[in-house]
Amino acid sequence: MDPFLLIGSAGSVGHDMMYIIASKYSDIRVVGADVNEEKGRFEVEESLHVAHNMGNYPDLSFRKIDLFDVPGTAELLKELRPSVVCNLSSLGSWWITRLLPMDVYRKISPIGPWLPNHLTLAHKLMEAVKRSGIETQVVNGAFPDLTNVVLSKVGLEPACGGGNMDLACSRIKRIVAREMEVPYRSVTVYGVGHHGSYYTTGLEGPYCLKIMVDGEDVSQRFPNEKVTRVYNEAGYAAKAQYTGPLVDQMRTAASFLKHVLAIYFDTGEVCSCVAGPQGLPGAYPARLSAEGAEVVLPGLSLEEAVEINRAGARLDGIERVKDDGTVVFVEENVELMREVVGYECEELKVSESEERARELNAKLRKLYEKYKVS
Repeated sequence: MDPFLLIGSAGSVGHDMMYIIASKYSDIRVVGADVNEEKGRFEVEESLHVAHNMGNYPDLSFRKIDLFDVPGTAELLKELRPSVVCNLSSLGSWWITRLLPMDVYRKISPIGPWLPNHLTLAHKLMEAVKRSGIETQVVNGAFPDLTNVVLSKVGLEPACGGGNMDLACSRIKRIVAREMEVPYRSVTVYGVGHHGSYYTTGLEGPYCLKIMVDGEDVSQRFPNEKVTRVYNEAGYAAKAQYTGPLVDQMRTAASFLKHVLAIYFDTGEVCSCVAGPQGLPGAYPARLSAEGAEVVLPGLSLEEAVEINRAGARLDGIERVKDDGTVVFVEENVELMREVVGYECEELKVSESEERARELNAKLRKLYEKYKVS
């Protein structure tokens, strides 16, 4: 059985994915991979403990990986020949700014300017995939709404991502089921929307939904204004400050795993809302199979869907992406990053990502010291 390679398996999302797999599957081969070998091996052993208690016997193992070592990663890929690679690596997860006081966080919450933390390792991984010469599909978890766009521009396109607007769609499904008093299984939600619209603004930005109940299109009963209002009333847009790095990301793990397994098992199913397919910004309904991702739109043109996501991207501080992959940031967000973080970057070239990530995180550590974040 071909494996799927789970990079970042010692992290919080990877941990949750391994445990979900362990609790549900036997007919699967997963190779966890992480730079943290001790914790990575521990997570595999604990996952097997869960699996065996549930009567499942998946093939789970671990390999150390260092994505900064592109030739070494390429050799590992050639050895394992995974049919799917799920990348959960990052130099700074989405929640690192959430540790700051709320008034400070609000100014620098749009994730766009923090792109170097997400792009750097994803870029190195895709370089290694190309160097290895293997055929595989990559599900990228490092801010796929933007990272996949950039990588596509430089000829290193992942298949898709997960999470982000898909998490909103799963919540909207529950909103619809409760209002219409139908079982959750009766509701299907197809969504187009960017992380900026979903998370940064709590669905206050542009998005598009197609909502089906037992095969009937009920979208007109749920205009965006109503969905956003009920979403906020349900507390789904609330943002709690974190006091440490232990973050519950089971929802995110489930979203990514859904997409990974659709490719791994070659189901050809249309998933509700898939981030970064075909190198496009934001997220779209997409058919996932061993061939990758194919956008399947819910009653609007591709041009309209892309424009919705570009508008959402601006809420995340992303003005545009040039043809060479250079990201241009929104002027207001550039100024806020300069004011709060002491970091100045109007445009980011792919070649500058690693150096910029080091600079960003050094400045963030100074902010932690200033605000006594432990």
